[in-house]
Amino acid sequence: MVRNIHIAVLDVDIPARGLYEARGLCSAHFRDILKETAANLNKTSPAINDPIDITITPYDIRGGHYPDFHLLRGDASQQQFPVYKPIDAVLITGGSPGVYEMPESPWMQILEKFIKTVYNDYPEVRLMGTCFGHQLISHSLVRVPNDPVRDVYVEKCPLGREVGIYTVQLENQFIKHFPSALGHLPDGQLRIQMFHGDRVMAVEKGQTVTLSDTPPVSLPAPWLNIGSTPICPIQGLYKPGRVLTVQGHYEMDAFATSKMCIENAPIMGWKESKLALFLEQVGPDTKERRDDAKAFATAVVSFLADLEQ
Repeated sequence: MVRNIHIAVLDVDIPARGLYEARGLCSAHFRDILKETAANLNKTSPAINDPIDITITPYDIRGGHYPDFHLLRGDASQQQFPVYKPIDAVLITGGSPGVYEMPESPWMQILEKFIKTVYNDYPEVRLMGTCFGHQLISHSLVRVPNDPVRDVYVEKCPLGREVGIYTVQLENQFIKHFPSALGHLPDGQLRIQMFHGDRVMAVEKGQTVTLSDTPPVSLPAPWLNIGSTPICPIQGLYKPGRVLTVQGHYEMDAFATSKMCIENAPIMGWKESKLALFLEQVGPDTKERRDDAKAFATAVVSFLADLEQ
């Protein structure tokens, strides 16, 4: 019997025009890699008894289009009015806004409220996010008001952008939950496409962080940091059975990231030399990928299918 996993993908932004014309919205990018990954797992994983099928439903968040709560798995109304393929997970995509712009962004305030409602009232629904989605989930769920110990926040990265393939040093605790997907990575290092200039921070309240610091990570249990780079110490969040986020873009390859670079260069005022540097970091658009996107996508599908260790 086929096991269907239904994901509501909340499209926060429109990708670069050339990327959109070639591959559609961000939700389509996630559909492609997650369906392909599930198909591969069905063929190769002895842990899968019932084949996994991924269904993606996109939602235009800027247009105010959200999943109705009665469609979420576990909604009480489904006892009387069953739903065909209830939503098992919500994924928030990347986008250009900064979470620190929330006071001036009504749409972002609505999205934050939606995330909190799903997390607090629908425990059977899993939450995922990439890039902006990772940052917003961190801000919405890990940041505890009046916490006397920790301060979790999103800021512009003072050490510059991460664009192209970067190496994330994964945390051993995180790898142990997904040994089949991530255990083979040399030295626990994940290569993944990046395109961001903001970062999530978690430090003790009152601590002063300077540009030269490699700040310590202090996440309240049971939250785990998935890994770090020298300038971005929290590269994703993991709460077993409930939340998985990542700063990088496993849904994007060299073609996609290069399109983002080329279109955003004039908007961000990049000189030709800087654009050339970023494109070199992105790498060539070849059939064989130079990153570990497939490994992380396997961890994502394992998370969705409750195959965590």
